[in-house]
Amino acid sequence: MKTRVFTSGILVHKGKVLILKRRQDDDEYPGLWDCLGGHFEEGESAEACMTREAKEESGLDVGLVRPGRLIEYSDRYGRSIAVPFLLRSRSARVVLTEHSESRWVSPSALARYRKVPAMIEALCIFGLVPKPAGRTAR
Repeated sequence: MKTRVFTSGILVHKGKVLILKRRQDDDEYPGLWDCLGGHFEEGESAEACMTREAKEESGLDVGLVRPGRLIEYSDRYGRSIAVPFLLRSRSARVVLTEHSESRWVSPSALARYRKVPAMIEALCIFGLVPKPAGRTAR
């Protein structure tokens, strides 16, 4: 089974969370909403990966507020390990390069969006949404 390791960044600005819609032709989770993040380059730290990916995907310079515990899950794409970060930015002006749409959403409105698994878990880890009933931490 293939294992993917990546960063998953929850960016909060003035009480709202940045969500990014994956393109319909994406290989994984097409059309679902996601957060900033991505795969490591060789020899790259999690912190460097997170800030690089945030800049590439949104055009924003982000600051790392704090990391969260690792997120691990398996799905039809294989095994995944995400390194989550809570992020901040001085700007809300997003310039998309890899996603089809972006929105700044209040935490209370996040339930209306179909999200990728790592984002759901990261939002719970950082206390932005309640843990779904019946779910246990891994």
